Amino acid sequence: MTTILMKAIDNFFQCSLQKAAGFVFALSVSFALLTSFASAQGVVLRLQDSDGEPVVEAVMELLSDSASSSTSTALQEVEIDQRDKEFIPSVTTVVAGGSASFPNSDDILHHVYSFSPAKTFDTPLYGSDLDSQYREVFDVPGVIEIGCNIHDWMLAYIYVGQSELMAISDEQGVVSLTGMAPGSYTLRVWHSRLDAPQNYMEQEVIIEAGRTAELEMTIELARDRRVRRAPSANRKRYR
Repeated sequence: MTTILMKAIDNFFQCSLQKAAGFVFALSVSFALLTSFASAQGVVLRLQDSDGEPVVEAVMELLSDSASSSTSTALQEVEIDQRDKEFIPSVTTVVAGGSASFPNSDDILHHVYSFSPAKTFDTPLYGSDLDSQYREVFDVPGVIEIGCNIHDWMLAYIYVGQSELMAISDEQGVVSLTGMAPGSYTLRVWHSRLDAPQNYMEQEVIIEAGRTAELEMTIELARDRRVRRAPSANRKRYR
């Protein structure tokens, strides 16, 4: 009789444990589905100019009261290299309060500077042996235009954003963001040649839970007036 009772008790506990494990698994799956659903919303923007050509290297930023300063280190510390007498990349995004370094991968000296209102700085001439010493912090949102005092055609832009909700358009003129909270946002588009005050345009956009907002925008680009590098320039020489 005692043996039968013990087996009954054991079977009861085994059954209870299996049910409990199944319940925990179901909760885990439900939580994972809810998390996936919550992060599924986003926005895709296709940019073209007045000729129907894709607009490359435009910055899209989503602004809202809840889109506060970023905690993402990917947007707080960036690097703009100098290779073959060019800045690589030519457009970079960083959150206000973040920083940028300017390594010199060339075998010649460079002199990086900016006179932009949001940040003015001026490095001395330096080579690859000293490039780790030069890092600038960008506290104020805005656009920083940087150049090289030795090579006039070298030009790049640092877009200092108010939040981490930023991305840069690709070769097809497409820029996308995902994972933001649902709600109302101001969508800002900046391009170095956008023919508008401060080179940006804005429009309101509603991000719905679990849905991707697909937008198209045609922007007017001003003429490119950058100093051109001479095609016959000897890349081994200082200029």
